Amino acid sequence: METRALWLKFFLSCAILVTFVSEAVPKDDWNTVLEKARQEGSVAVFGGTTVGGLKSSVKLFKEKFGIDLLLTTGRSSSTTPKLLQERRSGLYLQDVMISGQTSLIDPLKKMGVFDPVEPMLVLPEVVDQKLWYDGKFDWADREQRYIFNFALYPTHNVVVNTDLVKPGEIESYYDLLNPKWMDKIVINDPTVDGMGNSGFTAMAYHKMVDLDFFRKLAAQKNVMTRNQDLQVTWVAKGKYPIALWPSLGALSRFISAKAPVAPVVKVKEGTHAGSTGSALGFFNKAPHPNAAKVFINWFLSREGQDINERHVRKQTRRIDVPPEGLKEFEIRLPGVEYYPKVDEKEEFILTEAKKYDKLAKEIFAPLK
Repeated sequence: METRALWLKFFLSCAILVTFVSEAVPKDDWNTVLEKARQEGSVAVFGGTTVGGLKSSVKLFKEKFGIDLLLTTGRSSSTTPKLLQERRSGLYLQDVMISGQTSLIDPLKKMGVFDPVEPMLVLPEVVDQKLWYDGKFDWADREQRYIFNFALYPTHNVVVNTDLVKPGEIESYYDLLNPKWMDKIVINDPTVDGMGNSGFTAMAYHKMVDLDFFRKLAAQKNVMTRNQDLQVTWVAKGKYPIALWPSLGALSRFISAKAPVAPVVKVKEGTHAGSTGSALGFFNKAPHPNAAKVFINWFLSREGQDINERHVRKQTRRIDVPPEGLKEFEIRLPGVEYYPKVDEKEEFILTEAKKYDKLAKEIFAPLK
C-alpha cells in the first residue's frame, strides 16, 4: 500500500499537466482529419494480445469518432508471413501494427513497410513529452521515429512459493545457487523467444550476474520448460519452490486466485523494465491513413492508454494514467531506476541478439 500511495502522490503532482483537447494542431486541421477519416470509414489494426484487448473498445471508438475499428489478431510467427505475402501481391490491407519490437523490426522494418509514426502524433496530450515516463518518448528504432514503445513495466525474474521459501532467503540472484535449491528451480526456457530469453539477455548484457552464474545454475540439474502457464502452476502447487523468468500474466492470475506465489521484487543486483509486446508502427501505403491518425492519437491518449493498461495489465509510459487496476508487483516503484530491456532496441536486435541467443543455447543445452 505504501508503494501505491507514493505513486498516487506522484500522479497528483503531475495531474495539472493533463488536458485532452486538440489545440496542438489548428482546430480546422484536426476537423479535416476527422472528416476524411469518417469518409474512409474504418481503420485496420493488426497485432497480438494488445490488439485483442481492444475488442471491448470497438463500440466506444465508433461512438466517439464514427469510425469502425477493425482488429486482426494472431501470433506474429504466422501473421507476419501472411502480411508480407499480401503486400507482395499488391494488397495493402492494414494501417497500424501493435506487437513486440522484434516482430516490427525484423523482418518488417528491414523490408521497409513502415512510415514514420512521429508525424502522426498531433494531439497535445500525446505530443507533450512531459506526460511520458522520464520526460521523453521511447522508440525501438535507430531513427527514433518509426516504432513507438508505449508501455514500461517491471519484470521480476524470480518467483517463489511463499509456503516453501522464507522471506529473505532470496535477496540476490546468487542465492539461487545455494545447494538447498538444487533441482528445485523451474526455468522458463531461454533458448527460444519469450520471457526466458528476454530475462537471460537482460541479466547477461547488463552484467547483473556473470556467465559463470548461468553455468552453475544449469549444472544444478534444474528443470526447464517452454510452457509458461505450467511453470507458474508448478510453483503455485508446490512442485517446485522457485521459478526463474516466469510469465507475469500467469503469475497475476495465480495471485488473483490467492495461490501462495509472489515475485521477489527487490534483488541486490537489480532488475529491468520493458515494453514487450507494446510497440506501435504505421504501415506505408495504408488504406485508411486519416483514420489511422485518429486511432493512433486516441490509443496513445490518456483514455486509450488507461483502457489498454487495464486489459493487458502492462503499465503505460504515460505518467498521468494511475495504475488503479494493476497489482503492486506490476507497478514501477517510485525512485527506482530500472535497467532497459536491450532486446527491444533495433541496434541490439540486428547486431548483438544472436550472440546472446547462442550463449543461452550453449549454457542451457544440458537441460534440454
